[in-house]
Amino acid sequence: MGALSRRAFLGRASVVTLALSRPLSPWTAQAAKPENINMRLGWLANAQYAGDFVALEKGWFKERGVELKIEPGGPSIDPISLTAGGSSTVGNVASIAALILARSNGLPVKAFGTALQRHPFAFITLDKSINSPKDFVGKKIGIQATARPLINAVIAKYQLPRDQVQVQVIGSDTLPLKTGQVDIITGWVIDAPQMAAVGPDARAFLLWDMGIRLYAFTYFTTDEVLKTRGDMLQDFLGASAKGWEWAADHPEEAVDIVLKYARDLKRDLEIATWKRETPFLWSDKTKTNGWAWMEPQVWDEAIKIYADLGLLKAPVTSKDTMTQDVLQRVDGRPKR
Repeated sequence: MGALSRRAFLGRASVVTLALSRPLSPWTAQAAKPENINMRLGWLANAQYAGDFVALEKGWFKERGVELKIEPGGPSIDPISLTAGGSSTVGNVASIAALILARSNGLPVKAFGTALQRHPFAFITLDKSINSPKDFVGKKIGIQATARPLINAVIAKYQLPRDQVQVQVIGSDTLPLKTGQVDIITGWVIDAPQMAAVGPDARAFLLWDMGIRLYAFTYFTTDEVLKTRGDMLQDFLGASAKGWEWAADHPEEAVDIVLKYARDLKRDLEIATWKRETPFLWSDKTKTNGWAWMEPQVWDEAIKIYADLGLLKAPVTSKDTMTQDVLQRVDGRPKR
């Protein structure tokens, strides 16, 4: 899922009191009646989802009474519509932008945790004269069609003259950058094959560092599941947290586990990609609040960006699109 073309890229949550512990540990109490759930990924199975495959392989979901089936996504598979329609219990989406747009369009979906603290989407260049978004003026930028709202957000935020920023759709190919057809391309910096193709002299400007902050690989479900199966989501996140931490500490072994579930992947490239991804699991917020934490402010800022671009069908807030309730009930999430 490295290049942007591979993904459909497109509340202020109430803070609740930590729930009292159940008399029995959740996985002991539920062992006799496991919860059968399926999770739909945003793309094909690969090392970028290593944490959940590790937790599945090692039986950590089963320990907590969760019988999990991970279902891959793909270019014509939308995890949001499948989850909203009940075909999938839980979904994982490449960017919270997709959830914001879905909620604005009336789909009853809400995020309850995120694997990555910063979105790895970036503007990538070989031009040494480009040092900030202000330097995009007079340059040619090659994007995937789904990245149009993001470049528009950059143009608006930095008040760049639109007629002096040349944007063209080139797909995920890196050749136009290397041949000078464009000055900048877009992509995910965790995508080892893409970053290797552009070469060691390439510089990447993360969207997050530009002040356009989006979470990535975000877990979501429906309002109904949140209301009626909250304990299951708590157990799901607890097992998932253990898997992501282990995978971060054992990258080669984690990728070997992923390869049992995936097809047509090259081990060395998957290891390189996973090693590039692991720093995105952590932030200053996770040092205090633990893995998968989400801040309502980040959501509200992202919502404003899309509202200002005229992309929201109906107004929404972070309270509509995310919740911290499940996270706050999961003890032992790693803090780094």
